[in-house]
Amino acid sequence: MRHTRPRAAALAVLALATAALAGVGGAAAAGPAAAADPASVPSTGQPQVQRLYGDDRIGTAVAVSRAANPGDTGSYAVFVASASSWPDALAASALAAHFSAPLLLVPSEGPLPKTVVDELDRLKPQALYVLGGTKSVSAAVATELSAHADAVTRFDGTDRYDTAAYAASVLADPGKPLYVASGAGFADALGGGAAAGAVGGSLVLTDPQRVPESLATQLPALAPSRVVVLGGPGVVSDSVVGSLKTLLPGVPVERSYGADRYETAAGASAAVNAAGTLSGDGQGRTVLLASGTSFPDGLAGAAVSGPSGSPLVLTQRDCVPAPSLREIQRLGATRVVVLGGPGVVSDAAAALTPC
Repeated sequence: MRHTRPRAAALAVLALATAALAGVGGAAAAGPAAAADPASVPSTGQPQVQRLYGDDRIGTAVAVSRAANPGDTGSYAVFVASASSWPDALAASALAAHFSAPLLLVPSEGPLPKTVVDELDRLKPQALYVLGGTKSVSAAVATELSAHADAVTRFDGTDRYDTAAYAASVLADPGKPLYVASGAGFADALGGGAAAGAVGGSLVLTDPQRVPESLATQLPALAPSRVVVLGGPGVVSDSVVGSLKTLLPGVPVERSYGADRYETAAGASAAVNAAGTLSGDGQGRTVLLASGTSFPDGLAGAAVSGPSGSPLVLTQRDCVPAPSLREIQRLGATRVVVLGGPGVVSDAAAALTPC
């Protein structure tokens, strides 16, 4: 049974979330673990740059949620994944974008951080979707989560491939683009969740050398309109592409990749965002900038990137690679929101210093 009505309820707050993220400076009152700070820019000809961050990766995800879901708008659904498990968080980011819902990160064990508890109480979700088994998000943490929503649903497969495919088959709408990323590394997939969310699609994981049986089994339910494989043959083999074509006869299967993760993410953005089409509310046309070497901030951003109409590009810690800068310029961005604190994206990178 597909959950189409909950998704419709979640989309009801999309317009407010879009405006809030474009004017993300308003999140400055988010509290000590969720801040939005202006960053200097090297010249007036460049976009205005601001930063969203928390005390850690969990706090940054809260900051992103507060910026995208301001005030009392709340959220029908909230997605939850481990702060230390990128495969579950990657799959969750695209599904969260599909529902126009935030992605919150939690510790695998121990009590929920107060910042997460406060954010859940503010959002008042009816549904919480947890991706990953008890090794990723323990039963004790799930029990704590259940006190903050009407229902908690865990998607726990036999492995990362099964978890991602099962969650997508239940929650995603059929007939949409399907993004396929390697389950062995997050580098080429960081921009994939944002791109999938921008076109209403979902993201699943594959073994680099073969299509897992769990994914092959769920492909008929997903019934994708097209398939986008993230990464070149060294990341996802040609045999996987061939198998996808065999399993989905008549469905276009294409690759999206560049020379590195930064070019791959910029290419994924370019494929779904036409030049000069960024939304804005008078505060500016916004692009999100996240670390290309640390998954948590980028995946939290991917969850709001698609619904808000704000593309996601990646940066190195101390400078912004040329493909990302070109994409920011091509999109006509007037505002760049940096995700993560100076320890993840330095002030130099926040100032759009080229590599």
